Amino acid sequence: MLRRLLPFLVLASVAAAESLHQCEHCAKHLLPPVTQLVPGRKYARDRRVDIQHLSLDVTPDFAARKVTGRMAMDFTPIGLPLEKFELDAVDLRITEVVLEGAELADWQTGVDKLVLQLAKPAAPGTALKVRISWSVAPERGLYFRTPEMGYAPGDTQLWTQGEADLHRFWFPCYDYPNERFSSEVVCEVPGGMEVISNGVLVAKEPAGDRVRWHWRQDKPHVNYLVALAAGYFHKLEDRAGNLPLALFVPPSLKDTAAAAFADTRSILGFYEREIGLPFPWDKYHQVYCLDFLAGGMENTSCTFNAAGMLFDRSSETLRTLHRLDAHETAHQWFGDLVTCRDWSHLWLNEGFASYYTVLYEGEKNGGDAMKFALWREAEAVFRAKDTRPTVWRDYGDPMQQFDTRVYPKGAWILHMLRSQLGAELYRKGILLYLERHRNGIVGTDDLHDALEEVSGLSLDAFFDQWLYHGGWPELDVAYAWDGATKLAKLTVKQTQKVTDQVRLFRLPLPVAFTVKGEAEPRRMTLEVSQAEESFYVALPSQPEFVRVDPDYSLLAQIRFTPPGDQLDRQLEGDVIGRLLAVRALGGKKDAGSVAKLSRRIREDSFYGVRSEAASVLSKIATPEARAALIAGLEGQGDARARQAVVEALAAVPHPDAQAALWKQAQAEKNPEILAAILRSWGTRPGEAEVAKSLDEMFRRPSFGHQLAASVATAWRAQDEVSSVPLLLADLRAQPLAWRTRDHAAALDTLAFLSRKQPNRDEVRAFLIEHLTHPKQELRVAAAKALGTLRDPRALAVLEPMLTGGGSYADPLREAASASVRALQSEEPAPAELKKLWQEVQQLQKKAETLEKQLDDQKKKAAPVK
Repeated sequence: MLRRLLPFLVLASVAAAESLHQCEHCAKHLLPPVTQLVPGRKYARDRRVDIQHLSLDVTPDFAARKVTGRMAMDFTPIGLPLEKFELDAVDLRITEVVLEGAELADWQTGVDKLVLQLAKPAAPGTALKVRISWSVAPERGLYFRTPEMGYAPGDTQLWTQGEADLHRFWFPCYDYPNERFSSEVVCEVPGGMEVISNGVLVAKEPAGDRVRWHWRQDKPHVNYLVALAAGYFHKLEDRAGNLPLALFVPPSLKDTAAAAFADTRSILGFYEREIGLPFPWDKYHQVYCLDFLAGGMENTSCTFNAAGMLFDRSSETLRTLHRLDAHETAHQWFGDLVTCRDWSHLWLNEGFASYYTVLYEGEKNGGDAMKFALWREAEAVFRAKDTRPTVWRDYGDPMQQFDTRVYPKGAWILHMLRSQLGAELYRKGILLYLERHRNGIVGTDDLHDALEEVSGLSLDAFFDQWLYHGGWPELDVAYAWDGATKLAKLTVKQTQKVTDQVRLFRLPLPVAFTVKGEAEPRRMTLEVSQAEESFYVALPSQPEFVRVDPDYSLLAQIRFTPPGDQLDRQLEGDVIGRLLAVRALGGKKDAGSVAKLSRRIREDSFYGVRSEAASVLSKIATPEARAALIAGLEGQGDARARQAVVEALAAVPHPDAQAALWKQAQAEKNPEILAAILRSWGTRPGEAEVAKSLDEMFRRPSFGHQLAASVATAWRAQDEVSSVPLLLADLRAQPLAWRTRDHAAALDTLAFLSRKQPNRDEVRAFLIEHLTHPKQELRVAAAKALGTLRDPRALAVLEPMLTGGGSYADPLREAASASVRALQSEEPAPAELKKLWQEVQQLQKKAETLEKQLDDQKKKAAPVK
């Protein structure tokens, strides 16, 4: 048994590590990666100069993936004489620097700066202009996507991504968000291409076989919002009143464009009504970019989005872009019109965009959808378990701020303010905040002041505990009824761990009592401030129903189970009440609770409740719960609920659940749900019928090659070595079919499945080829996969990659280093080899002895008659 058990333990560890890697891998596709970790607390930069205008004139070379450019910047010293002027610039080949308005003594470039030394200090208010010529083959900030890099012919494009501080890698600039200026971008490209940038199109003129596009943004914005996209696009146009709208997608994805554009006009109209300010820019364009670094980027007047988020109709309700559209459009007010003055106040950008996305969800899909959006935001906060403050200065790189503290928690902070102030007073405060600071930079105090000004309330405690301290309340609430005194007693305990960062909260806790004979519940607010305290409420009779936070207005983990049959009543109430009741039933395994959940999964009017019931039933995992899930799969017309039931059944290790999924796979038309079933078959190695179906599904065409990617995941889980030739052949024959993220995962799967083979030469050579692939993500994946392959001969290629390196993060070098460490750890020294061999022999002898003893016991138990 020991000889058989050890390999399974090793495989389990590898699978766990791979799961962790995949989570990190996905996170890197949500946001640009960290570029440089700098210790210490972070504060806003000094503004030695006021920059009035930035002009860029660039010519990209798509074949060489290089840019040549000229930059002009108008600026004046602010309060002190200016002896030198520093601009951010990394790895730029600067060929000329000219200063007008003062004498330039010298200029020099450092690791990340271009420094202009003035012959004598320039007095405050002196009008200065610097002109700089440069060229660069950028690794960050500006990204080419060409056929030579493995993209579809006809989809050639380039695009920029500035947030947080990536523009310094492709043009010299002041790369920090506490300075605003107008800008213009001139870009010369081959005829037939489109160019999109901030502001309005001033000119479009032929220049031989090329065309010069000139965009101008007259209203000031910060550096990271400067944007440029160029290439071949399929274009849709529309108008929202007098505002020009356009959407651009790669030509190969033109059939997805209409769905991506469906909500834009509606979103703009809703925001103008809700916020009270017209759209603040001259146009609104959206550009879908191949292998974009984030979901979307709210560049002023021209949002750039990830083309990987486009979808076809086969996905049914599983896919929508209205939330991405709503989030990035909200940024045009929150983040663009007013911008956080430093990255510690990032929630003023991202929290607002996240919350107004929730508000639009309610506008589009109704109150239940809005509350469910808030539920999902709260669940994200609780899962992260991040108790650092939302306003936080101890980050190493600005990108470390882009997490649950500023997105979902930021949204909830605004929702709590709106709930406490009331919608109209809240809107009045937000309008004051925007009008007072429009075209400016802001901090959390600016919002605090505006809301206090319109309300007359002190919000010091609120902002202190929710913004400058971390965590959230965890509340245990107990209810009791005293019939003699007709008093309802509620005892509230704050159970969160109290630290320097997480304090006891002072908070309003809404409660509602439904009394027999009264049309409306009696509502009141408990002012909670202690670790434990009791509240007494006089009522005419014992309440029929007690509800804590009935309107879902508090970000808190509340543990309260309604007494008696009140849980049944809650199951028939509002959407949050039903979700909470479903969760409460999940703590029970009796047949009655399962029956109630079974009814929810089949009959609830809202897909989110049906989905939650499916998840809960999979955790109960009794035969009755399993039967309820199987029955719940029938007739699930909403793909979101159907997928939830499929995933719940996949988590149930029982032949009945597997049979139900097999049956569903034969009829399922939605490729994303089918892909989920295929991934679940990773737990079914050695089954001929499953193996045959996986082989067929791998060859079946699907949008984004998603079926093939899911089959590869199943093969990996099965450790199915026989799949290596088919996977390798497909990666060679049609690399363009694979999305880059899935292609990268497939390389590692190929290595994993080949790691025990005596001859790994072909796979190793294939991975080594990818070390020079034009796509950085595939280079990084290949370096990692060579470690997964566990072939020491890869060290000869990996070890030279560790030399050199600068002060900025290099994902390829980091991946190579990790693989080298992994391979070296598997090369024991001669003495260690001898010791290991002796231990193996001893284990072998023990195993043989155990097997002999077991055989003797069997013979004794069944003697010959």
